[in-house]
Amino acid sequence: MTSCSTPPAGRVRDRAVTRKPAGGTFSMTSEAEQLVRLRKWLRDELAGHGVPKQEQSNLLLAVGELCANSIQHAYDGRGGQPIHVSVRSTADSFVIEVEDFGKPFDAELYEGPDLDATPDSGYGLFLVKTIADSLSFDVARKRGTKWTIVKYRPGRGPAAGKGSGTPRG
Repeated sequence: MTSCSTPPAGRVRDRAVTRKPAGGTFSMTSEAEQLVRLRKWLRDELAGHGVPKQEQSNLLLAVGELCANSIQHAYDGRGGQPIHVSVRSTADSFVIEVEDFGKPFDAELYEGPDLDATPDSGYGLFLVKTIADSLSFDVARKRGTKWTIVKYRPGRGPAAGKGSGTPRG
């Protein structure tokens, strides 16, 4: 997995350039009720990093799906297990990491949804992949999975300057 260690850069807020601290981290336990606290924290954190409101909603959905997957799959629904979410930004992108310490994600076992039928499962990760400009995961660790979502700022990233950018569906 590629490490993103670029320090945070200035951001525009209320038409003034300010600096966001290096990034924030949220810790929760593996209960669905904790997702409400996560969403409130994440919305505030994303706004503080200058994420546009439309993208905030998409990223809230993506992070919520990854946390729900940690609860359901990594921890088999057991409560009280740790999940950490962190946010940081650069001049070009926002980076969100979701980390659990349960069973690692096994890409070999993942089956994406059948989009021609009503999917029973696999749709959450499909949505995350659709929302993120880049999604990676790290299971080469002692325990668990660390997911990394990268979302580029408008006009930034690899697709910047190449046609109209990434199509949205």
